[in-house]
Amino acid sequence: MSSRHDRQIPIIGEEGQGRLREAVVGIAGCGGLGTTVVTNLASAGVGRLVLVDGDVPDITNLNRQFVFREGQDVPKSRLLSDWASEVGPDVEVTHHAEWLTEDNLDGFFSGCDIVVDCLDSMSTRKMLSRYCVEHGKVFVHAGVTGYTGQLTVVVPGRTPDLEQIYASVNDSVGVTPSLGSMVGTLASLEATQVIQIITGTGSPFIGRMLVMNLESGDVDVITL
Repeated sequence: MSSRHDRQIPIIGEEGQGRLREAVVGIAGCGGLGTTVVTNLASAGVGRLVLVDGDVPDITNLNRQFVFREGQDVPKSRLLSDWASEVGPDVEVTHHAEWLTEDNLDGFFSGCDIVVDCLDSMSTRKMLSRYCVEHGKVFVHAGVTGYTGQLTVVVPGRTPDLEQIYASVNDSVGVTPSLGSMVGTLASLEATQVIQIITGTGSPFIGRMLVMNLESGDVDVITL
């Protein structure tokens, strides 16, 4: 048996590792959040990843999207799929170079146990959250702007969804300021939530939201 995951077995157990191996996780967005989430989940041994993103890399992405290189005119989903296969040789990766719409969500995520929000559009996030609630799928959300970020887990029938949490929040105007280390921090926390949910370990932020402002050094957990 491979020793690849020996260091995490004491945390999640052999049974937990088996659950990761059988899990199917959807990743909506292959940018700043997505690159780190996919790297962590592939490294952890999640059995199958479904990646969806219609974009190609841009030079302004490179301060936080470490998988990509300048001048690549290839869909992010394909590049990240190849990367995930290198990081986790036993992981099955499916990629779709398409933008998310109401009509194609089920085609991408119907077989997923968990869907991870790695998007940068509030309207698309709300649409995806609504889909997950309607289809009984756990939805892991994170967002980050500058030195601030938030994280929560939506469980259908148990917690508020994004339309309730962000009822008065719309898509932002202009370019979102992004620091690679902050984006990676929130993405790593998202991946940890996925691992905890699948393995039944730890205390995921179900019905709670982690809110951090690392400019001021404030970190809070609020009940939703």
